[in-house]
Amino acid sequence: MNKKFIEDSLVIRSFRQSDIPTIFSLIERLAIDQGKTHEFTNDPDNFRNIFSNPSLNINVIMAEYNKTAIGICLYFFSFSTWRGETGIYIQDLFVESRFRKNKIGKKLIDRAIIEGSNKGATYLRLAVNSQNKTAQNFYSSIGLAAVPNDMIYAAYGRTFKQLRD
Repeated sequence: MNKKFIEDSLVIRSFRQSDIPTIFSLIERLAIDQGKTHEFTNDPDNFRNIFSNPSLNINVIMAEYNKTAIGICLYFFSFSTWRGETGIYIQDLFVESRFRKNKIGKKLIDRAIIEGSNKGATYLRLAVNSQNKTAQNFYSSIGLAAVPNDMIYAAYGRTFKQLRD
């Protein structure tokens, strides 16, 4: 825990369009933190274009400390055909390392859940890297449960194009 952390200096809020470069920077830091910069291939212009596409409906909760962005929770809406319910899917959760252990990650998730439930969401899902034990422990500590039989499959780049064509 940051010993000088003052709760009153923390602001949790929804993003504004002007935050997009900051969000990009924080996601880039997430890749650095996880040692996965080789997988981070996005660029600021593409990122801006993605956020300007209203059909994607990307939502971000920002954490600011003394007016400096220190964390984000990026999510979007999903739908479960089996449950017949709308939910939220957290794509990225990041808090600057020096601010961790101050419950900021939990506050970001709580805000995403509130915003999602205000629009009809009834559940939350996310994926976590199988090697990221710190994140797994954090998610378990706040009440999330691993789904034992789910595995994520993906197609990127050339494979995606081959499937498309």
